[in-house]
Amino acid sequence: MPTMTGVAPSSLPAPQREAARPTWQFVPRSWRSIADHAIKAAAGIALAWLAIWLMAGHASSDSIVALLRFWVFGITLPGTVLWRLATPFRHNLIEDFAAGSLVGVSVLLLVYMAVAPIGGQQWAWLWAAPVLMVVVAVPSWRRRCLRRVERPVAPLTAWLIAGACALPLYAIGRSRNLAPPPYSDARSNLPDMAFHQALAVSAKYDFPLQAPYVNGEQMSYHYFWHQFTAATSWATGVDLTDLVYNIGWMPLLLAGTALIFALTDRLAPGSRWAGPLAIAVATVGGTVNAYPNAFLPNESLTSYVWGSPTQNLGSGLVVLLALLGIDLLRGRSRPRTWVLFLVIGAAASGSKATVLPMIICGLGLVVLVRLCYGRFAKGAVLIALALGGLFLAAIAVVFGGESSGMAVRPWSIFAKTGLYSLIAKQQSGVFDHEAMWITGITMCLGLTLGSAGLLVLTGAAGRWLRDPGMVFLVGISIAGFGGMVLTDQPGGSQLYFHRTAVPVIAALAAAGAWMLVFWFADRRSNILVFASVVAGVGATAGARAIVKATTPPGQSFLQPDGHLTGLVGPWLWTIALLVAGALLVTSLWKLAKRRGRPARVLVASFVLAGMGAGLFVPLQSMARYGPATLAPLSDQYPLGPSETQTQAALWLRDHTAPDELIATNAHCVVKNPLGCDSRHFWIAALTERHVLVEGWGYTNTINNLVASTGKNANGLPFWDQQKLEDNDRAFTSPTRDNLRLLKLKYGVRWLYADPGQTAVSHNLDALATLRFKSSDALVYELR
Repeated sequence: MPTMTGVAPSSLPAPQREAARPTWQFVPRSWRSIADHAIKAAAGIALAWLAIWLMAGHASSDSIVALLRFWVFGITLPGTVLWRLATPFRHNLIEDFAAGSLVGVSVLLLVYMAVAPIGGQQWAWLWAAPVLMVVVAVPSWRRRCLRRVERPVAPLTAWLIAGACALPLYAIGRSRNLAPPPYSDARSNLPDMAFHQALAVSAKYDFPLQAPYVNGEQMSYHYFWHQFTAATSWATGVDLTDLVYNIGWMPLLLAGTALIFALTDRLAPGSRWAGPLAIAVATVGGTVNAYPNAFLPNESLTSYVWGSPTQNLGSGLVVLLALLGIDLLRGRSRPRTWVLFLVIGAAASGSKATVLPMIICGLGLVVLVRLCYGRFAKGAVLIALALGGLFLAAIAVVFGGESSGMAVRPWSIFAKTGLYSLIAKQQSGVFDHEAMWITGITMCLGLTLGSAGLLVLTGAAGRWLRDPGMVFLVGISIAGFGGMVLTDQPGGSQLYFHRTAVPVIAALAAAGAWMLVFWFADRRSNILVFASVVAGVGATAGARAIVKATTPPGQSFLQPDGHLTGLVGPWLWTIALLVAGALLVTSLWKLAKRRGRPARVLVASFVLAGMGAGLFVPLQSMARYGPATLAPLSDQYPLGPSETQTQAALWLRDHTAPDELIATNAHCVVKNPLGCDSRHFWIAALTERHVLVEGWGYTNTINNLVASTGKNANGLPFWDQQKLEDNDRAFTSPTRDNLRLLKLKYGVRWLYADPGQTAVSHNLDALATLRFKSSDALVYELR
């Protein structure tokens, strides 16, 4: 590579050539190697320290140590062994450990479900022992597992990856630590998380999975994450509340985000910045919002992987399948790789319903493109058929043939997200199509700018269409966006088609940007990348400040006369300042006499600035983190348990057997004009026991009623009114006959009474044994 003066060092005389060598090259190679390893280890230690600090926010040190010990020795170590045995390459340790962790998770949850029918749930974690013993006993396998990596990451890359992975950890973990601990404040309630904890309770004791908050209601759902969480609880003894809310999500998120680097490295081999940039775009960026006073949906992982733990698992597995799929399609695999791919596919089939359809669509595009070139993609067809079989089996076994209300309704997503509620002329039961178009255009513009590297792939299709691996990833991305736009689901779950594809989209976008920069053939191009991304962040900040300063206070988009205003200007300011930032970076680059045609440098800088622009709002939010401000107690918000109600539920858990049934008068987190918001799940979640009737939201029965009637789920009553009446009479007007009916007909043994939900009769004291009493919770045992 020529130097900045244009004279290659190899053309100089020997003495001058020695003088021209950088000072660090005179350091012995062994010392440089030790220094490199120390710098990379420091990056890993810094990331681990951040994770442990965040874990310690609401969890005990015993829980943290137990979880980390299990992840290292019960998941990552045996999983990495299987990964190394199944794959022919040793790229780097980051890929090995991240992929190995997800392999370990996949095998653990499959083993757990295999032994659950015979009651062996608490011993599923022992799967790691025979794997490690066999590898130690077989010399050839031992040598394969201990082989050194082929392309270790550079120290700079290690720190960039650590920094990129730290962004989602801090974004989620810090905000959760600033909120009250789970189940400690009635004003801080997240019904969806209590729902997931309740299903994890069922996964701990039941097979097949039940909805424990409605006794006898089987749950057809992508519940593999709940099986994995139950297995982790059995292996570590860590409380389910800690696993679901506080610490269980971190190792899974770290493995999935680190694997985005490995996926990007397949597309941009050797790049120091493409992988970390892809991680940042996928986890916190990816969407540009030009409106300072309006919220646009941010499709980065940080926005939903904590609140949707099934997506946390699904996101990691889709990246792992994409990574293996690229190797299989490019012919860089062994027979063992095919076996591993099918194992991961089986684990993914019930982890998130969107994963396998997206992978199959990506393979379908490979087949189509290869046919256009007069070739038949035999490998892609075989993989698609195998995954199709797994998905059909999952539909029958895991999902029970249920669609959860999913239906084909094109464009309906644009009436549920983005600007629609702010600009639509509201008419009951009628969509405002003008508002839907504006919302769709705005949403697509924000997504396009935030992943602007995809535009490069569009213009350079001739370079990658012959690469089945790249076509495969493009197919996944198209399927993700298409699935979101063409379908509808009562809970808005069609968004998860696109969200499942977000890591793949980010890897493609970073690879597109890398293609532009690679053409410069300049070894200092990392500086251009950094400057452009920073310019994008600054341009977005400037544009939002200008718009905010020039917009009258309180002005809305929709005026009283039906006229729309203020929609276009913010985008013009944002794009103009992004162009200005790219021009500034290009000018400085050429003034420094660096390589690259000015037009090409300008395009590359603008693309990178657009991807940096998507990082501004999340970074601004993180900089403004402070203690959570909670509204006063009100019937307008979903209310959770108080600290004393939590203590009552935990008392029930500690003083009852897993097969004992509870009845409660608590059914609604909110009583609103529509009826009862029946997402009341925390009694089942905390007691780890089945409840006769607690809440009835998120059940298959309710989802089917919503799909067939079109009504709001929160306005639908419980489908078995006789059971509900028998249940509630035991609290409001108890008699010996009422309580005997509960005990003999339904099998109830315990009563959990919440005086804040309904009046609790004093007669219960004479008819049942009061075992726990506080100001807002009473626990009775039936005699």
